[in-house]
Amino acid sequence: MFQKIEREATLSELVSRQIQDLIVERQLKPNDRLPAERDLAEQFGVSRTVVREAVRGLVAKGLLEVTPGRGGTIVRLPTTETMSEMMALFLRGDERTLDYENLIEVRRVLEVAIAGFAAQRRTPEDLQEMAHILEETLKVGDDRDRYVKWDLAFHQALARATHNRLFPLLLESVNELMIEVRQLAFRTLGAPARSYRYHKAIFDQVQAGDAEGAREAMRDHLIEAEDTLRRALAMQDEKPKLRRAAKPMQAKGARTPQ
Repeated sequence: MFQKIEREATLSELVSRQIQDLIVERQLKPNDRLPAERDLAEQFGVSRTVVREAVRGLVAKGLLEVTPGRGGTIVRLPTTETMSEMMALFLRGDERTLDYENLIEVRRVLEVAIAGFAAQRRTPEDLQEMAHILEETLKVGDDRDRYVKWDLAFHQALARATHNRLFPLLLESVNELMIEVRQLAFRTLGAPARSYRYHKAIFDQVQAGDAEGAREAMRDHLIEAEDTLRRALAMQDEKPKLRRAAKPMQAKGARTPQ
């Protein structure tokens, strides 16, 4: 299965690449156990130090998991949690604060499309799940963690209702960022109530099977979410990284759900 590596300067990268290719091609499957470090070094024709470095890099990517005393090195696939952490680090760059504008632009494209597809493809089970989440949102009160949990849950349920496996994956990849945004939003007066009203407006359009209506309701929600974030950032007396886009999103007949 493993081929000897030609003697080059980046042996660990070559070893890492070969193992990664085997995982991608499913020759190595999730929960498969890699040979012992000594055996891998012999098969690759490199030192154990090279193998150790290669494994360390693949662990960081979420492709391997080292379990000392419990079976050695196991093949894994990256989780949405891993992707979310990497995305947060990427957007932060060298700064301690997020570039919120990047996140808002992604939401404008991704979540508006999700709402439309959900209206076209939702099942009775999808509607039942979203209705349950809305009921729980009404019980949030002044509990920030519950607010964040159920706010995220509604958007995730909407993504699942598209029945396109990529939409939930893409949305969950920015979960860590969205948790921070919602924690900020909770500082503004009436955040849970606003969340419920806008989510209910989206749900009503999805339930009715009105794709364009669902997209409009999501646009309205995102306009409100951007305004809430600005106010939250101003409240904590920090210079917002969020800038007004050259052409801010405008929803036709934008309205506040009653």
